[in-house]
Amino acid sequence: MKKYVIISLLLTLLGVMSLPAAAQKKLKTERPDLEQIRKMTLDPKSPFYYPNLVKAYERNDTTMTPEQYRYFYFGAMFQEDYNPYRRSAYVDKSDSLLSLNRAAVERRDSTFRTLVQRKTGSFELKRKYDEIATHTLREQREIMANAELALKDNPFDLQSMYMLTRLFKDMKKDMSARIWDYRLENLLGAIVSSGTGKDQDNAWFVISPDHEYFLLEVLGYDVTDYNFVEPGFDYLKVTPLDPKRRGSPNVPEGFYFDVQMPIQQYTVKYPDDGEEEIDTAGEEIILE
Repeated sequence: MKKYVIISLLLTLLGVMSLPAAAQKKLKTERPDLEQIRKMTLDPKSPFYYPNLVKAYERNDTTMTPEQYRYFYFGAMFQEDYNPYRRSAYVDKSDSLLSLNRAAVERRDSTFRTLVQRKTGSFELKRKYDEIATHTLREQREIMANAELALKDNPFDLQSMYMLTRLFKDMKKDMSARIWDYRLENLLGAIVSSGTGKDQDNAWFVISPDHEYFLLEVLGYDVTDYNFVEPGFDYLKVTPLDPKRRGSPNVPEGFYFDVQMPIQQYTVKYPDDGEEEIDTAGEEIILE
């Protein structure tokens, strides 16, 4: 099971933690009509024509409505380049860099505290702190560059989107942070508006399996197990990240995600990938 390096960071970002609830107030919770979304996003005369939604999204149009974001998110499944298992090579590098950066920030602050305790002169104290801060800034910029490249490969890379939000906040670039915050809020809102996740009839819809884990971490859960349920549901068992919530009768054992359409679209677009055959010994073979 994939574990994000940002679990603890997510819990400290109050803006993101409140996103699903805020978005739910703007969108009625209901199963998305995927056939309607397909028709509307492929129709040049439609107000939800996909290329126009992409243009609005890319120009940071904050007038985009939650409904437009809903069509933008789910409509991605019907575009030619859609791949639910798409993952940029830049993501792993960003993960590693982010961990190093957090460690560097801790070292910087620890060094500063030590120098203060030693009653280092104010001039030398500022020089040393600026030296460490400059090094940290270089690391932050490298992480940002990788996250931006990852998002060029996959505009729905929520993890990289979160990284940019966090780093822009750390660097006091509030306007840029708000732009990515707004995008993340509405994309998560589109998922949350699709159901409750409590059972198959009310499963959440996602366009990528990675979004399942990201959403649950935002909601304060750690995924402990995974099961695929026919004809196309992911069931993720969870435990609260907050130890105080564990054992509570109000905490669900797990959540359902409807992935029938991603599977269908992947099969149509990539018919030769991951074909399965059974050999004479009855063992399953995956053909690459």
